[in-house]
Amino acid sequence: MQTTPQKNTLIVGWNIEAVSLYDRIIDTPAIGYNVRGFIRPAGNDRRRHYKNVPVLGDLENFSECIKKYNIADVLIVLSPGEKLYLPQIVELCAQNQVDYTIVSDTYESSYDHVIRHVIKDVLTPRDIGFRRVFDVFISLTLLILLFPLFIIVAIAIKLESPGPVLYSQQRLGINGKIFPVYKFRSMVQDAEKRSGPVWASKEDPRITKIGRFLRKTRIDELPQLLNVLKGDMSFIGPRPERPFFAHQFKKKIPFYMARLKTKPGITGLAQVTVGYDETIEDVKEKIKKDIEYIENKNSWRLNLKILLKTVLVVLRGEGQ
Repeated sequence: MQTTPQKNTLIVGWNIEAVSLYDRIIDTPAIGYNVRGFIRPAGNDRRRHYKNVPVLGDLENFSECIKKYNIADVLIVLSPGEKLYLPQIVELCAQNQVDYTIVSDTYESSYDHVIRHVIKDVLTPRDIGFRRVFDVFISLTLLILLFPLFIIVAIAIKLESPGPVLYSQQRLGINGKIFPVYKFRSMVQDAEKRSGPVWASKEDPRITKIGRFLRKTRIDELPQLLNVLKGDMSFIGPRPERPFFAHQFKKKIPFYMARLKTKPGITGLAQVTVGYDETIEDVKEKIKKDIEYIENKNSWRLNLKILLKTVLVVLRGEGQ
């Protein structure tokens, strides 16, 4: 009889849910977890083991335990009082390049967007190759067809306000790679010179008249076709975020950085289904859609739906 290979595993959490999970694991050996110990996120509980499985330490010992016990998987099972440590735990897993799963039955509804298994790349090499061919074909075709429009937009921007026609901005790409994203300038020159990085609002006074039109029609995003051609972006994917804001969001939104599991896109599920993000709650709503897309990004029905919705947004002038 063939046995299931056992993966060395840590359980992060020291609570009723954590020990109950361990009981379920030993009752179901076919799932392949060999639990080497528990990591206690916080607290002064002096108990050192459960059913001869030791408490190996706290989060300060996490990296040491990963190496010492050759850990392949981490199961995160936090009580309500421990959930504030989730961003730190996820970050530690990323730093140590270890897979992890967040057990979903211990969180309140406000954390629905992080209650799921860790996002894994779901595209096969064949799918990845096909997507890249599609990206190159569509970006080259649109750049050629829209070149006259680019000239008209460039003239309009120059006539209204001084400054460059295009501008670039640092954004986070796949796996946290920073790259310059290209856009038509829709604001006055040096818009953030005094304020520093700030969110744009619906009635932002820094936006020029032609810039408002470009944003409504999403024309300001078209230079990102160059980013797609270079390979920094895909045509469809999560919106690329600025590092300044991403580092803020990851502290407030557990699992935020999981959106970096795939290339960002010019358009995407979040971009065409969720409105303007002006609050942290708006960002959370978009993260839900980003995660939904990443988990289903090999669905060409979903990708076609996003493309059709993007066309409607452009034609109706519903961009922001």
